[in-house]
Amino acid sequence: MHTKKVEQKRMKYKEYNVNEKIFGKEYLIYDWKETGEEIQIYVKSQSRKGECPQCGQASSSYHATYVRSIQTIPINRKATYVKVTAYKYDCVNAECNQKVFMEKLPFVSKSEVRTTELTLLILSVSIFMSNEGASKALRLLGVKVSNDTIKRIYDSIKIEDDPNIESVGIDDVAIRKGQSYATAVYDLNSHHMVALLDGRDANTLKEWLKSHRKINLVTRDRASAYALAIKEILPDCVQVADRFHLLYNLIERIRDIFCDELPNEMFVKDGQILDSPPEKTKRLKISPNSILPNQYKYDNKIPLDEEGAPINYDNKNRYLGSNLYRNYAENRKKNKE
Repeated sequence: MHTKKVEQKRMKYKEYNVNEKIFGKEYLIYDWKETGEEIQIYVKSQSRKGECPQCGQASSSYHATYVRSIQTIPINRKATYVKVTAYKYDCVNAECNQKVFMEKLPFVSKSEVRTTELTLLILSVSIFMSNEGASKALRLLGVKVSNDTIKRIYDSIKIEDDPNIESVGIDDVAIRKGQSYATAVYDLNSHHMVALLDGRDANTLKEWLKSHRKINLVTRDRASAYALAIKEILPDCVQVADRFHLLYNLIERIRDIFCDELPNEMFVKDGQILDSPPEKTKRLKISPNSILPNQYKYDNKIPLDEEGAPINYDNKNRYLGSNLYRNYAENRKKNKE
């Protein structure tokens, strides 16, 4: 009877297939190997056709299989690799020069050894620190990447310009703070960078604007050099100050108002603002011969324990006969006199 109840409870839970959630319906996880520092996930492609990258012709003609080893997001702080068995296809278009092409994997770019998600993680960490520091920090998470590899990832990023762009954002960025700067131009619709110009003066921006005459809206900071360059090359273009600098201007104006209206010194007493400094209150001094302290009763006897024996407390220095403590005793005696 007990066994039957356990089986009924187990029936409430069903096995969940993670293939579709991680790699999609076309890929099957068929093996898993874990060592002390690495995890290897073996994945098999189940696709039946591919698309030629050159002519776009679909093909179901298998040519061969190949295995790709791809590093992915670490699991349990261990370097994780995906061993993918994928297909090569024959291009069925007789006029195409691409006779054989490889299956396109949705979770990794062409010729890459890291998944797209892992590359984004590396860039997210390295953008806040040096390449060497990012390499060490990522290694603690289980990502094996060197500082030279991080630099190559940065160098491979391409900034594609669009001559037909109509709305942009312009701001200066620090290549090396306090020494070298550049001018970044962003597409306001896609929020992608379209140009990175040397320096932050008006001359380089003017040359770039001359080949982008379709721009009719620019958001910029408070730099007057950018404003003059835009007005000279694109006089009909609408210039908008971004929200950050509008808020900054408002805060600066409010600060100026407070500095002009409020005095340098303010005196407050009992919740009221005084026009002049309050009078100093005289401090009451009690004469040594006063009888006022007699109303306070206190026991200055040596403390005793339950058996009536005196309690000796350890001094922090444990030597009251030192010169320091003797000087303290003499000073107390003089002050009392």
